[in-house]
Amino acid sequence: MEEKSKWFKEKLTELGPNRRELQVEIPAEIVAQELEDILAKFISRAKIPGFRVGKAPREIVRRVLAADIRERLIERLIPRALNESLQGYELNLAVDPVVQDILWEEGKPLTFRAVIDIWPEFNLPDYKKIKVEAPVAEVKEEEIDKALSELQQRAAEFIPITDRGLAPGDYALLEIKTRDLKTKKWRPTQKVQFQAGRPENDRVLEEKILGLIPGETRTFIIEYPEDHEERSLAGRPIEYIVKILALREMRLPAINDDFARSLGQFDNLDQLKQKIQEELLGRKKEQSRQEVIKLVLEKLSEGLSISLPEAAIEEEKQALMQRWLASRPDKKWDKVEVAALEKEAWRIAGKNLRERLILEKVAKKEGLEVSDSEVEEEVRSLARANRLSSFELKERLEREGKMGALRHNLLLRKVVDFLVSQAL
Repeated sequence: MEEKSKWFKEKLTELGPNRRELQVEIPAEIVAQELEDILAKFISRAKIPGFRVGKAPREIVRRVLAADIRERLIERLIPRALNESLQGYELNLAVDPVVQDILWEEGKPLTFRAVIDIWPEFNLPDYKKIKVEAPVAEVKEEEIDKALSELQQRAAEFIPITDRGLAPGDYALLEIKTRDLKTKKWRPTQKVQFQAGRPENDRVLEEKILGLIPGETRTFIIEYPEDHEERSLAGRPIEYIVKILALREMRLPAINDDFARSLGQFDNLDQLKQKIQEELLGRKKEQSRQEVIKLVLEKLSEGLSISLPEAAIEEEKQALMQRWLASRPDKKWDKVEVAALEKEAWRIAGKNLRERLILEKVAKKEGLEVSDSEVEEEVRSLARANRLSSFELKERLEREGKMGALRHNLLLRKVVDFLVSQAL
């Protein structure tokens, strides 16, 4: 092995474009010194049956706690040697190195190897020549009308109904009991909020309960076809016992000056419409900007062959999967759905990583950096959005080790802003 430092030997071997293998040998005398220090600490604290704390003989401690002593020795020496070695080679690590084949016997050197995945090298195209056309941001009258309708829906009153049955548009609280007639087993009773007339409703079920009066119970059977979209129902005869616990009719306020004033910020309907128009235009401009970013990144990526380490894609994929699954905690995923989700996560993970590498390279070439004051302003902005004090949020980010990621995200945003300014 080629000697690269005073206290250990190392050798770096290329296994592929994005992979290296580092072999390390720590001399026996260094290991022995570390072992003596560790052993002394173990002896002083060892709780061995038949001996007072710290009074057990050296050899007994070595024998009884051999596995713990070995583990502590490895924990001390390997990270230290690995980190020092990696700093010397200045490798651009894609993921944490994987340490393998740890070998050590007392009186001999400690050896191990580490498999290291690194980010690929590539040449940027002339990104300053990339030009794109931003989509026009404009607000149509029907979009303002739709926004007004949504505000009207939120301000609706729900009036209890007792003198008639369920009709399209009504809101009902249903108590539903179901039994699979094949297995004769009753399923748990459910209380369900239901709006009649929605396109996504089970059409057959809705037809069975229309006209049902509050307090009334109706029993019926639905024979579901084999190709029914709900797998637990497909091909099964299901007996239903449905009771309406509460029934309400939605009454909408008129859209006029009084309605605008009821929102507390406006003197008349025209002011409300103006505010809606401004907010919609702001969203459209941001959508236009996002489309420009997408087009610029697509053009930047054209013709670039960036071979990513699979371990890095897998790490990014797992992070995406965790976020996606956490966003749907009530959904039960089957194997087919999870497999499809993982395939999509792998594709997006690769795309995200390629774009990140491109942006980082542009930042380096342009000398773009993020100042401490910009980081502080971002912390203040996030704190306001989350109703926290800046001090509290900063302390949390530092405690969780997320300040570096925050600074890096700011840098990527700065690069994106730069590219957009060049492309328009």
